[in-house]
Amino acid sequence: TLHHPSRGTLNELYATAICGNDLTSSVLYTIGVTATMAGQLAPLCLILVGFVLYLFKSVYGEAGTAIPLNGGAYNLLLNTTSKSVASLAAVLTILSYVATAVVSAT
Repeated sequence: TLHHPSRGTLNELYATAICGNDLTSSVLYTIGVTATMAGQLAPLCLILVGFVLYLFKSVYGEAGTAIPLNGGAYNLLLNTTSKSVASLAAVLTILSYVATAVVSAT
């Protein structure tokens, strides 16, 4: 059963839904572009991308568990590299979100 979380927290179902939406939204936008460019090989290309992303799953999960702070890639890089590298990752992440918004708007 669903229960409403206390103020300021999310239960597991809500948090999973938000994370799943964030992770899959960009992937779902690329299916059309991939199908257009790859033609009949689109399923193979998408399976290959899925396999590569699966390989990163354990690494990203381990890093998130080792440094359990908000901030995603920026925070992980800030704790393991220099501030300039982490700032570059933050800028690229913001550009990625903007590009996703532009693609979804067209």
